[in-house]
Amino acid sequence: MGIATRDLTPDDAAATADLMARIEVDHPTGFCLGTTEVLEIMRDKPDSVFEGAFDGDDLVAYTTVMPGPPHAGRQRFVLFGDVDPARLGEGIGTLMLRRSIERARRHHVATAPDVSAHYAATALSGREDQADLMRSAGMVPGRHSFLMVADLAAAAPGPSLPDGITVGPFREDAALELLQVHNRAFADHPGRTPTSEGFWNMFMVTATHARHDLSAVARDADGQVAAYVFAHQYAVTPSGRPGRELHVPYVGTVPEHRGRGLASGLLAHVLHLARGAGYDTASLNVDTANPTGALGIYERAGFEQVYRQDSYTLEEPPA
Repeated sequence: MGIATRDLTPDDAAATADLMARIEVDHPTGFCLGTTEVLEIMRDKPDSVFEGAFDGDDLVAYTTVMPGPPHAGRQRFVLFGDVDPARLGEGIGTLMLRRSIERARRHHVATAPDVSAHYAATALSGREDQADLMRSAGMVPGRHSFLMVADLAAAAPGPSLPDGITVGPFREDAALELLQVHNRAFADHPGRTPTSEGFWNMFMVTATHARHDLSAVARDADGQVAAYVFAHQYAVTPSGRPGRELHVPYVGTVPEHRGRGLASGLLAHVLHLARGAGYDTASLNVDTANPTGALGIYERAGFEQVYRQDSYTLEEPPA
């Protein structure tokens, strides 16, 4: 029987999560979601496109296209996807990657034709089949990121913060303020596109994986946000380790408060909270091109590298 493709709907969320789990057993992807998490993206980020490849009734591959808003003369699209490990080598990945790029192109033409298009995907370091797939679609290698993990049972330094700093949790009534601070804190990161309010609400505010009580927001003597460390817990542990794992999606410090040890102190605070709440490990991703020295901060906090993802990009001129 041949391969048929169609958009995935909320009715396919469980099958999509099952496929992601089978893939994760074979190799880490950085994008393994539970059924509820798949449903939330489909429901709360309606411009995202999930597409599936089916052999009869069996879902054997998926792709996800996540468009970003136009910014600084370009529109960025993040592409995720993979193939059932039992069906590798059949050309399904080539088919689905090319289809996802074409879907992104159509979205670009419809929404922001006057700016350039930037398509971004990742491949697991050491998987030459994935790297070859990216290159076959015209994508070129770029930056790298590490998934890092810390054992919370190990001894760690206690929180230490400068005088005049107060710390509280993530509050939903401050969500818009925190979004604005987040975009300021990450404005100087290479290739950064500001996070939209819609994505922020879906990923940071209302998501079932958000752990607001274990997050930390530092404010200065004037009540302004100086730094933050946010906490999530996903249905599948990003590190692949057993037990409860707290994931840290963002660590940020606004430029005028950098160099004061806020990131290190807040991260220690969040890890202390997680340990007290019964978590076994903590994980995070770090871009090796991060200009703030984040890799060193995480290593000093006890995080170790688990695997590396290599970024691949394709740039196209305005439509």
